[in-house]
Amino acid sequence: MIYTATYSPEDNKLRLYASARLDAETYGRVKAAGFIWAPKQDLFVAPMWTPSREDLLIELVGEIEDEDRSLVDRAEERADRFSDYKESRIEDAQRAHDAVHHIADNIPFGQPILVGHHSERHARKDAERIENGMRKTVQMWQTARYWEQRAAGALHHAKYKALPGVRHRRIKGLEADKRKQERNKQEAEMWLKLWTECANEQDKELQAKVALRIAGLCHLHMPRKEGDREDFQHTPSAYDALQGSYPNLYAPRTLDEVLAVALGTYPLVIPTYDRWIDHYTNRIAYEKAMLGETGGLAADRFNFGVGGKVLIGDEWLVILKINKTGDAISSLTTTPRRYFYGSKYKVDIESVKDYQAPKPEETAAVKAASKLPPMCNYPRDDFKQMTTDEWKRKKMSDVPQSTTHAATDTHGAHRTRSTWGGNWKTVSVYLTDAKRIDPPTKQAPLTPAEPTAAETLATMAQNLKAQNPVPTPHTPRQHDERIPSHDELHEMKKTAAQGVVIVAVPQLFPTPPELADRMVELADIRPGQQVLEPSAGTGRIIDAIRRNAHGYAITAVELNCNMAHRLRTVDCVDDTRQADFLECNGDLGTFDRIIMNPPFANADDIKHIMHALKMLKPGGRLVAICANGPRQNDKLRPLVEARGGIWEELPSDTFIGAGTGVRTVLLMLDA
Repeated sequence: MIYTATYSPEDNKLRLYASARLDAETYGRVKAAGFIWAPKQDLFVAPMWTPSREDLLIELVGEIEDEDRSLVDRAEERADRFSDYKESRIEDAQRAHDAVHHIADNIPFGQPILVGHHSERHARKDAERIENGMRKTVQMWQTARYWEQRAAGALHHAKYKALPGVRHRRIKGLEADKRKQERNKQEAEMWLKLWTECANEQDKELQAKVALRIAGLCHLHMPRKEGDREDFQHTPSAYDALQGSYPNLYAPRTLDEVLAVALGTYPLVIPTYDRWIDHYTNRIAYEKAMLGETGGLAADRFNFGVGGKVLIGDEWLVILKINKTGDAISSLTTTPRRYFYGSKYKVDIESVKDYQAPKPEETAAVKAASKLPPMCNYPRDDFKQMTTDEWKRKKMSDVPQSTTHAATDTHGAHRTRSTWGGNWKTVSVYLTDAKRIDPPTKQAPLTPAEPTAAETLATMAQNLKAQNPVPTPHTPRQHDERIPSHDELHEMKKTAAQGVVIVAVPQLFPTPPELADRMVELADIRPGQQVLEPSAGTGRIIDAIRRNAHGYAITAVELNCNMAHRLRTVDCVDDTRQADFLECNGDLGTFDRIIMNPPFANADDIKHIMHALKMLKPGGRLVAICANGPRQNDKLRPLVEARGGIWEELPSDTFIGAGTGVRTVLLMLDA
C-alpha cells in the first residue's frame, strides 16, 4: 500500500491518495476523521484542515505535500466531467423523444383509445409506451440542464474565489479566526496559571474555596469515571464535581482529581491553539501573496479623504467617513446608493473600483454636515432626572444613548443623553451631578447666496446621481440550444403528467397524416377564409391545415368533451364547439372551406356531409371522406359528379392503423 497526502491552501482541503483499497481499520479511522471518498477523483478529501486530520495523514504518509493543481484546474476538470454527463443525458433524451414520436404516428399523445374496439389492446400498450417515453424525455432534458448549470457554476465559483475583492474578504475572515484562537490560547494560559497556583496552595481549606471559585468561571469538564450512570453520556463539570451535584448521575470526584485533570488538560490544549494560529498565519500569508500577484485591491492605490468620490458598482458616492480597523481602512461610510433607503451607506473597502479626490470646499462641507450637534445637559419637565451612575447602569446596547433636538425659534440644534422610557420609547435625561450645559442660541440665518453645509452635501450627492449611468442589464449565461428552456420543460412536464386520455369514443377512426395533407391540398385554403372541421376528433385534419396553409380562421366541432377540451388548447383553432354536428344549424354560420372525416356507422357519413353542404358559402369547397358503400354511391356520388367534383376510391388499408379495414372514398365538390 502506497499513501500520498496533499494540502491546498486555496480551498483549505486535505486529500489522501491510496494505491489500493484501505483495510477496514484504516478506513474506519479515515472516515471518523471526516474524510469523504470522492469516486470520480479516486481519493479521500477532508472539507477543511484540522490538527487531528493532519496528525492522521502524517501517521499514514509521513509528509503532506503541496497540491499541484489549482482550484481553477480542478474546476475545469469538474466542468469537463459535468459536460460529459450533459452530453449523455441529451443523447438519452433524444433517443426517448424519437421513440415516442415513432409510436405516436399510430396513436398521438392525448388521443383517446377506442374502448371495446379490437385495436384497444394494442393502443393501450402504445399509450403506455408514449407516457413512459415522454416522462423519460422530460427527466433526461432536466438532468442535462442540471449538469449544464453545474459545469458553468463550477468554473464561475473558482474564478469568483480568485477575485481580489473576494480574496481580501477571505483574508479578513482568516484574521478574525486567528484572533479568536489567540484569545482562546490566552484564556487557556490564564486558567492553567490559576489552577497551578491553586494546586500549590498549602492551606487546604483556602485551596478548596479557590478551586470552587475557579471551577465556577472556567468551562472544564471531567472525564468519565467508574460509577457514572452508563446511559447518561454527559460528564460533570469541574464545578459540579467539587459541589457533589447530581449524585444520581455522577460518581464523586475529589479535589485532587479535579486538579489533576486541570493540570493535564490545559498543557495539551495550548499547543493545539498554537497549531491553529500557525495555520491561519500561513494561510493569511499565502492569500496576501496571491492578492499581491493579481495587483491587489483597487483601493490600495488611493489615498481616501472625506468628501472624495468612490465608484461602487456603477455609482459614484461621496465619502462621509473613513472607518479603520487598527491602522488599515476596513470600510467607508458614503451617501446612499440608488435603491437604498437611508441617509448613509456603508461599503467594504474591497468594493471600491475608482476614486476622485475632493476639492477643499467639498471636504469642509462634508465635515460640517457630518458634525454632530453639541451635547447639552439641562433640566426640563419632560426630562428624566438621575445621577451619572444611575444612567450608566441603565444603559442598554439596543437603546440610543442620545437624542438629537432640532433647532427652534429659541435655540439651535443640540443633543441630550437618553435612556429607556418604557412603551418602546426613549426619554431624554438630565444628569443632576454633572455640569449644566444649556442649548446653544439660535444662529442668524445665512444669506440666500450662502448655502448650509447640509445643502452643499445634498447638492453634491444629487449631482453624482445625475452622472451615474443606468445599470447595465444582467447578461445570462450561454445556454445549449439543444436543451429546452425552463418554460418549455415546464410545459413538457405538464403534458407528460396528463398522460394519454382513455375514453370510450365509438366510430373514431383518426385520419392518417398523409391523407389529411392530401385533403388540405385539395381544399386549397386561401388567406382570410373561414374553415370548418365538423368532426374534429383528435385534430389530425387541423394539424394538417396548420402544416399546409396560413391566414385562415378554423371552427371545430366535436361531440366528446375530452377531445373538445384538448382542441381548445390548439393555437390555430379560433372556435371549438362541444356539440353534435347534426344539431348545429344557423349558430355556426357559413364557411369557405369544409374539411371532414365523419362517422361511418349507419350511413351517418351521408347525413353529416349533406348537413355540411348547407353551411357552404357560394363558391366554397367541401372535402370529405366517406364509406365506399352502396348507399354512399347512390346518394353522394351523383351529387359530386354533377358538380364536377372528385370521387376517388382509397386503398383498402388506408385506415388499418386505426384498427379498421373499411373501404373509403375521398370526395371533393364545390358549391
